[in-house]
Amino acid sequence: MIKTKDRRAREAFVAAANLQVGNRVLDLGWEGDCLACLRGTGARVTFVAEDIRAVHRGNGVLSTTPSQVVANAHVVFYKPAQKAAKGQVFEWIDEGFRALELGGVLYLAGQRNRGVRSYAKYIQAVFGNCKRAGRVGRLEMYSAQKELPDPLQAPVDNRISFELDDLPHGPYGVETRAGVFSRDGLDPGTELLINCMDIRPTDQVLDWGCGWGALGMVAARLAGRGRATLVDSNIRAIACAKNNLKRNQIRNAAARVKDARVYDGKEKYDLIVSNPPLHDGNAAAHPLIEGAFHALRPGGRLMLVVMRPEPYLKHIRRIFGQGQIAARKDGYAALVARVGNSQMVQAFMAVKDEV
Repeated sequence: MIKTKDRRAREAFVAAANLQVGNRVLDLGWEGDCLACLRGTGARVTFVAEDIRAVHRGNGVLSTTPSQVVANAHVVFYKPAQKAAKGQVFEWIDEGFRALELGGVLYLAGQRNRGVRSYAKYIQAVFGNCKRAGRVGRLEMYSAQKELPDPLQAPVDNRISFELDDLPHGPYGVETRAGVFSRDGLDPGTELLINCMDIRPTDQVLDWGCGWGALGMVAARLAGRGRATLVDSNIRAIACAKNNLKRNQIRNAAARVKDARVYDGKEKYDLIVSNPPLHDGNAAAHPLIEGAFHALRPGGRLMLVVMRPEPYLKHIRRIFGQGQIAARKDGYAALVARVGNSQMVQAFMAVKDEV
């Protein structure tokens, strides 16, 4: 349920635009979710997001380039997520400019301590005009009108390229973008997990929450006669992973957008590896652990890297019946669990069905 102050802020955000029936509106979301109050204005609203979970909740369109989804919009609404990378927000401001018709208006909201002033400065640089359109509590709203067909400065390019030479079957050439986890290089948790992965040549491997693809790329090269599947809920991450598989000529792997918390039961794996989003806590870890048990073949392994192993180990042991710390380094712990025989799997599934 939306809190009263949040509802008031959302309503003020929409009211600032004075929408008319039939106006074309590009909704880039309220911290990643659709502004439901837009639906009651009579405007023609299209919600675009990069995360498949937000798209499913808001009945929207999954895309990294909203301007290719909506053209000649009268209004663009955007409230960046609190954890959004600044470069990613700048990209979407550029996208908002492209999506607007001449005379159209971009509205952006955010809190001062969450970077909204820097976003307003960037809007000024792109549009040549930016003003504060309102304020509700700590939330500030800014607007800018598209007065010229072209932006006053070139769109940002947040791509970063680097080489990884010290990984198994390297080197790897990598390109990442703002908004993708660990975009500046290999993070120490992922490196620890890579060095612990025990992969057989014929293994079927799932990289859960693949980001730009580090685990999946190494797994694919180690499983030369097997296959790696890379999944992530974010299309920006998957675009990077696909590009990195191609540039490294890794043909026994594929990357696709998927809500990785949901297992369909059709595909089975010998190994599931993940550096899960630690900031999501149990909301990400528990579905991953439980889903992995269903998705692994008898004898299959789950390997995670975390910073506080005890809560994860507790749930792993509850589901798998066992689990241990395979290695520790620099505050990270690599965890491993193995599925027992088929009778154990069937017993667990029966208990889950009863619940």
